[in-house]
Amino acid sequence: MDWSAAEAPLVATRAVHFAATAIMVGDVMFRTVVAAPVARSKRAAAVSFEAPTLWVSWLGLGMSVVSGAIWLLLQAASMSGMPLDAAMSADVLSTVINETQFGQVTTLRAGLAICLAASLVYDRMAIARWGGFAAALAFAASLAWSGHAGSTTGVAGYLHLAADALHLAATAAWIGGLASLILFVAAARRSKAISLARDVVGRFSIMGMVSVATLLFTGFINAAVLVGSVHALVVTAYGRLLLLKLGLFTLMLVLALVNRLVLTPRLVSAECGALRWLTRNSSVELALGLAILTIVGMLGTMHPAIHLVN
Repeated sequence: MDWSAAEAPLVATRAVHFAATAIMVGDVMFRTVVAAPVARSKRAAAVSFEAPTLWVSWLGLGMSVVSGAIWLLLQAASMSGMPLDAAMSADVLSTVINETQFGQVTTLRAGLAICLAASLVYDRMAIARWGGFAAALAFAASLAWSGHAGSTTGVAGYLHLAADALHLAATAAWIGGLASLILFVAAARRSKAISLARDVVGRFSIMGMVSVATLLFTGFINAAVLVGSVHALVVTAYGRLLLLKLGLFTLMLVLALVNRLVLTPRLVSAECGALRWLTRNSSVELALGLAILTIVGMLGTMHPAIHLVN
């Protein structure tokens, strides 16, 4: 690897921040475009089934804010070359926040976090929910300016930023949404609302397919910019770590296909076993997704493979 043990706190903080952001944004997207429409169409009480997932947004938002603040402090220490305690001075933090792209993006995302908190407080109002949906998408997509895409210049830079922003939003929709899907399905199973669960799983599958297509397309663009060749993918630490990420992604995709093609058609009242298996598979998917986000936290601190080969 081309990052040192000294960078371990930054890698861990980035991984936690990406995971918390994905889970929070995924929950907002799940409740807005998956669960709420099904609850309305079934004339079911949305509160009964969506309430178990609402705390996920609050937890994810809180962890995002805390890890984001720690990330800012670690970046201030790295940029200033000072020890962490010295970098926590008002002068250093003011310089980082006001005069660096990372600081400006952090400020923007802090404002989005406030908007998200307000939308969660008034979650039962349609305008608040859709406002929160827009803020959540922006919260996830804005992370693109904190990574390699934010430092790519020229026309390629704009393409890279757009691709990375879409990649981050799609990641949140799929990986983050899984946590909410698991909780929703568990609540529906306890209430024996199998038909409701089946409709929710069906809508989530559609969102998942759109997310996968987006991830494949934008992932190809990101790899072209950051890796450049199959040779660089194989011979560099960055490339090999990216291959591991692709392997985990493939496993997630296999589980998602089993859920969609095998288990979802069996979601009828007489076959609750399929619902249990779907919950287990989704839990494994989520674990794999969190592992992928840990790798993302590592990749963001490494030199791209394209810069390491001739």
